[in-house]
Amino acid sequence: MEVIQRHRVDAVFPVSDIAMHVLGPEKAQIERYTHFPAPTAQAFQEISDKYRLMQRAVTEGVSIPGTVFVPDGRLEGLITKIVDFPVVVKPGCSLVKDGSRWMKTSVCYAESPEELLRLYRGRPYLQRPSLIQQRVIGEGQGLFVLMQEGRPLGMFAHRRLRERPPSGGVSVLRESIALPKVMVEATLKLLQPVKWHGVARVEFKVDAATQRPLLMEINGRFWGSLQLAVDAGVNFPMHLLNMAMGQGEMIPEDGYRVGVKSRWLLGDLDQLLMRVRKSDRALNLPPGAPSKLQALMSFYLFFERDVFYEIERFDDLAPSRFEVMRYLKLA
Repeated sequence: MEVIQRHRVDAVFPVSDIAMHVLGPEKAQIERYTHFPAPTAQAFQEISDKYRLMQRAVTEGVSIPGTVFVPDGRLEGLITKIVDFPVVVKPGCSLVKDGSRWMKTSVCYAESPEELLRLYRGRPYLQRPSLIQQRVIGEGQGLFVLMQEGRPLGMFAHRRLRERPPSGGVSVLRESIALPKVMVEATLKLLQPVKWHGVARVEFKVDAATQRPLLMEINGRFWGSLQLAVDAGVNFPMHLLNMAMGQGEMIPEDGYRVGVKSRWLLGDLDQLLMRVRKSDRALNLPPGAPSKLQALMSFYLFFERDVFYEIERFDDLAPSRFEVMRYLKLA
């Protein structure tokens, strides 16, 4: 608070999960000194906890993958409900507190009942609420949203073209798309009741067999692919600041360009190296994934129309230089 007062900070934006966990409970205190356009700690927990989110989604009629809810890590009486493997095991929370430290959890795959049991025995954080979900084969899509006490000010939609790791993770190549009505309706069903305030990213997978969007998770803070929205015409940080300062405005549905792509080059290089060095099985790739040759050929398409590079910018080369040096150091 002393820093905020000394520097006369106009607004504070928490940009990571840890920041949300730490600053969220202090929202009322922070707002005595500056603007803090973020949800309440209770709303953030309600949405970021995948276990509670999926339960709410079922109640609200939002489609989710086939899911077995595991409240306490005990699979007795539950494992018989799982018919099809492989399955995806998701901890309820991406971060859990271990004493005074925050520990990051991870999503895992299990190919058999025996592997599933080993996972639950070997990962202490799976003794907390978790999910066992049917693996969805299909394209990742999602919405970026800005809301003011539950009122939507703007939305932006995108699809994931490549991810690191290739089986699913951080997007390294993504493209803006028109707002899908089903996803918009699902997002409002989940965020309006908690009077969401600030930004969020709502992730879906579109089942290739049924073309039905299935909810994956919601991140209640800024997202890694933020630059895509900015390049397509929606500057979410500026809109968030305007909202915080009492100058919020509606972003029209057609307020951005469709077909704009954003590429994180070094992340894309990482996924290519994984793709070339490891087998499809080791990478947990779904059926129909591009071959190694196709992956190589698509990587070398450097000058496609409407492709923007996330880090490599001729008007400011410093971030790119820093990232390359860090990448080489860690390689």
